[in-house]
Amino acid sequence: MKPNFLVIGAVKSATTSLCSYLGQHADVCMAEPKEPCFFSDDERYQRGWEWYAQYFRHHKCEKAVGESSTTYSMTGVYPCAVERIASDLPEARMIYITRDPLERLESLWIDWRDGNLVHVPASFSKAVRCVPHFIDSSLYWKQISAYREHFPDDHILVLFFEDFKADPEALLSRCFEFLSVGVPDRIVTTDPPRNVSAGKRQDTRLLSVVRKLHGFDSTRDALPGSVRRVMRRVFKRTIKRRPQWDEATRRWVLDQIGEDARTFLKIYGKPADFWSLDAEPHTTST
Repeated sequence: MKPNFLVIGAVKSATTSLCSYLGQHADVCMAEPKEPCFFSDDERYQRGWEWYAQYFRHHKCEKAVGESSTTYSMTGVYPCAVERIASDLPEARMIYITRDPLERLESLWIDWRDGNLVHVPASFSKAVRCVPHFIDSSLYWKQISAYREHFPDDHILVLFFEDFKADPEALLSRCFEFLSVGVPDRIVTTDPPRNVSAGKRQDTRLLSVVRKLHGFDSTRDALPGSVRRVMRRVFKRTIKRRPQWDEATRRWVLDQIGEDARTFLKIYGKPADFWSLDAEPHTTST
């Protein structure tokens, strides 16, 4: 059993909420858990299809079978993902939802400071400059162009977070039509947003130091879940506000992604001012 569609990103563009709604359709089966990262992670890919198939063991007879791994739209960091997908799933369809790149970077910093999946500096300005995932995942035209080299345009659906937020039912209807599963008479979109930035937590200084000690990860993972939850409450503090831009960092980021973003908006029918791609900071510096 192989999936016939993938939600490839972009990270922090409501992919979790989108997949949750898609999975409510009677003829759609989504992977559980959400992000296998099978095609992007070398070690996971080497485990083979038998390992990957475990994410779809709940599959019954649904017509559309899919998964969502936002690492699939970070081709600079994970250069093998697209070619593996094209080779193993040549008939698959791609759903790519994007978001104002500057707002998305803010949410990404908050999310990754909370999750520690990638080492992210406490300084937002340093993070966007030093962690390659930040800029790479923001180059939307670069990412989708890599897929267009292997898949026809009618197998690629590009969406926008802003449209999802304004009219989720209309956007989901487009998805269901794209997947050829039929649009339900009623689409329920009253569930609270998933994986939002509010309430995310980051390490205290003490935990930041302890985390660097040899064997920390294995020791933490061996602890009961109840103990890990207590540790999270004690040793992590809530991120109370979104990161703030300084003018130099904002200009640097726009130098890296501005042309790419404007091309992307033009190709996919959005006005040039759809996103905040001006060079003026909208918040005070830190």
